[in-house]
Amino acid sequence: MMLGPDTPRCEVAVIVPVHNGAAYLPDCLAAIAAQSLHDFCCILVDDGSTDGSAALCDEAAANDPRFVALHQPRSGVSAARTAGVRRARELGAIWLAFCDADDRYHPDFLRTLHHAAQDAALPLACCRYDTFTDAPPADAAAPEAYRVLAAPAHLEALLRDHAVDYGLWNKLYAAGLLTEEMLDNGLAYNEDLLANWRAFLRAKGCAFCDFAGYHYRQHAESATHRALPPQSIDDQRRAAALIRGDVPAQWPELQQTANAFYYEKLVYLASMIHRRADADAYRVQLGELNIGITAGLKDPQLGRNPRLPFAIRAAAWATVHAPRLWRRICRKFLKDRQ
Repeated sequence: MMLGPDTPRCEVAVIVPVHNGAAYLPDCLAAIAAQSLHDFCCILVDDGSTDGSAALCDEAAANDPRFVALHQPRSGVSAARTAGVRRARELGAIWLAFCDADDRYHPDFLRTLHHAAQDAALPLACCRYDTFTDAPPADAAAPEAYRVLAAPAHLEALLRDHAVDYGLWNKLYAAGLLTEEMLDNGLAYNEDLLANWRAFLRAKGCAFCDFAGYHYRQHAESATHRALPPQSIDDQRRAAALIRGDVPAQWPELQQTANAFYYEKLVYLASMIHRRADADAYRVQLGELNIGITAGLKDPQLGRNPRLPFAIRAAAWATVHAPRLWRRICRKFLKDRQ
């Protein structure tokens, strides 16, 4: 695609998948429009919305030349992000960022991560995030300094450090780092984790900026509050298994971390089933998880992995040897996604 004389420069493309986000989208777009980095474009991908989001996307594009609106039939967040990346490449974007339609950027989010990635000569930068319900937290000053997580420390951090997290939205990527296949990877849950793992594998490190640059909104329809279908169990387990099988041979300690991550995921998913009132709907998934947890109890790569937290070892033992008691404990103390 040839860029016309009126096409805005697109150093950074911010991609926002939108599905029925009209209640929060204006706040999201206002925060993007207020970015202190001016050389960006924002690609809004309306994914079959029925609540007025499509009109809001068109209005933003009509009022601000930095915004572009795309519309597609309902295809899911991965397909929406992929469509946005495709458009970003057509616009000549050098960097890619993502934002969910109900969240908000810190005003210096793009500038800070862009500076850090360029200064460190790395194709990847990230920052912390915080959560809010009604009003976002006050924005602290963004730091000028950053810390380099050199490979494989950035991969360790992706799996173990909540500040780095699995999400695509608190990060900045060189446009050549992410491929469409990474984003549209066949998973509906933990798709961002798997995409990040594969992107991080291609980077020699990550520039980490220690500030809450991304504000993640918590509400009844957000991902952390929705009751998840049985497919979520299958997808999360598959993502962890794919990561475990995709560790470069030169990093044996990272393999140990990936093994522990996989086993912890099995235990966590089993606990997530136990805490639900409709646990019977997950009989097949729970049976498969129990087989894996039981087989791994005495395995030095899994249940006896030194990188596995003691609490997970105890939960694995309880899952296998005291399932009724463990179910009662899960239902009493583990309240999310019931």
